[in-house]
Amino acid sequence: MQLKPIYRIKTYVVPEYLEKVITGVLQIDELGYGHYKNVVWLSNDGVEQFVPSETSVPTEGNIGETTKVTSVRLEFSIPRDEKLLRDIIENGIYPNHPWDEPVVQVTEELEARKHD
Repeated sequence: MQLKPIYRIKTYVVPEYLEKVITGVLQIDELGYGHYKNVVWLSNDGVEQFVPSETSVPTEGNIGETTKVTSVRLEFSIPRDEKLLRDIIENGIYPNHPWDEPVVQVTEELEARKHD
């Protein structure tokens, strides 16, 4: 067993754009995990709530009004490499996500790997 330093990346995506975001990320990195690739975790549908401000460019909803949409949490891990992290967010997630300000959360973690 080995402990590998990783970034855990989470974003929330409406189901219609989920495959587009995953494909965009996979064009940057194959998301390997041991002997597997294209490894992502998906939640069940949830509800995302927001109020677009005057400076937003909402894809859904209207400025100043509460909007609720169905979304899925997409989660994956990559080696702890800041250049790769920035590339995935800026070129894999942002251009393929429908929101003008997608929620992208990054944590530094250790993953236990049976195989390298």
